[in-house]
Amino acid sequence: MGISNKGGFKGSISGDMKFDNGQQGMFTLEAAIDNKGDYTDSRFQYFHVFTTENTTIPKIAASLDVLDNALFTSASPGVTLAINSGVKGLNIFPRAGVLGGQFSDEVKSLANLADKDAVGASAALYVFYTAGKDGTYFGLYPEYNYLSGEADMSVLNTNFLMSTPFSADRTRWGQIKITNTNTTIKNSFVDKSINDTVV
Repeated sequence: MGISNKGGFKGSISGDMKFDNGQQGMFTLEAAIDNKGDYTDSRFQYFHVFTTENTTIPKIAASLDVLDNALFTSASPGVTLAINSGVKGLNIFPRAGVLGGQFSDEVKSLANLADKDAVGASAALYVFYTAGKDGTYFGLYPEYNYLSGEADMSVLNTNFLMSTPFSADRTRWGQIKITNTNTTIKNSFVDKSINDTVV
């Protein structure tokens, strides 16, 4: 659970599972409301992890990223790699995927769309560094989504977070996350850029 500098509230749940064949599954589900208690956005991510025999890329995952927010609803199947950085505590996970979805009613009205359907691509680079024996870690990861239909939209989220355990058994954690979002929407009716930062 978390609260933002704008009074919004976000709840999330995550989990993992191990299969008899040695594969693993991991998921995260989160949803947020604004300071008035109205729904704003949600996200579901799933990673199905396979172990490889490659020392540079020891794991590879089929992944699914589903987003719903004020601008669009989308689903992005893709591939995520675990890169062996050679540096203790440094974990690198690039992701690339295709994307399909629909622009929101708000975007439909703003850009004068007859059809809300859109397709595109998504990409991300997740970099995490564990510092110290207590498990404290830092993360820096840009996430990019591009949708094209009767309008073109690009969304770049740049995230920085720090997370530290509040208990020795690591069952309770505190976290701070800063997200900067750059959004552009273009067609013959609109050419708009939005920049927003949330803590």
